[in-house]
Amino acid sequence: MIKTRNVGKEGYRNYLRKADEYAEAMQEEYAQGRFNTCTLCAIHCGISAADALTVFFKGVRHAGEKHEDVVQLIETLDLDKEIIKAKVRQLLNILTEKNRVEYEEKLTTESGAAMAVKNAERFLFWVKSVLPTN
Repeated sequence: MIKTRNVGKEGYRNYLRKADEYAEAMQEEYAQGRFNTCTLCAIHCGISAADALTVFFKGVRHAGEKHEDVVQLIETLDLDKEIIKAKVRQLLNILTEKNRVEYEEKLTTESGAAMAVKNAERFLFWVKSVLPTN
């Protein structure tokens, strides 16, 4: 069972704003060569974008400890299943880095950060394409 928290549908805008702010910070951190914080911003961009998506369509956001579980919520959305499959893969590519970036001694490389940026940008672009943004 996925742990969720109810959120009023209008709350999706706040999560989308957070995702945009993380995306902006992600770009700034990458430009400054701060690849660890860049990747962490990419992760939070993905989490916030996923929350915006599930809040809008389901009125809930993921509230469990394992961020990857949000995928199960996204897969239940009434959207093109092939597109969801690709977008979930992008999100998972970001989320799987969370533990390593936050807790392990290994540093994020420039290429690792670039991949996180690419996946976060593509996921956020898709989320914005299926949500009202005004």
